[in-house]
Amino acid sequence: MKVILTEEDEQSLRSFIHQIAVEEFKAARNDVHISEVPYNQTEIAKKLNTSTKTIREWETLGMPHGTIGSSKFYDFIQCKQWVLTQNI
Repeated sequence: MKVILTEEDEQSLRSFIHQIAVEEFKAARNDVHISEVPYNQTEIAKKLNTSTKTIREWETLGMPHGTIGSSKFYDFIQCKQWVLTQNI
């Protein structure tokens, strides 16, 4: 079977497929909680459904985080994996 499209129809189909791909990739990233930016202490506490005090306590127990100056940053996936491996 051969499908013949006008240039306009081809562009329309390409745009449609692109939009579907973008939406599906975005949904997949959300499903696994991949973010493009790291979270600060307040944001990671909210994502992990806990308090900033608990986040600070977990840091002393080894929860992964990064520091730039006096600011701490957290990767959700690393932190969630760490929490799941702890007996807390």
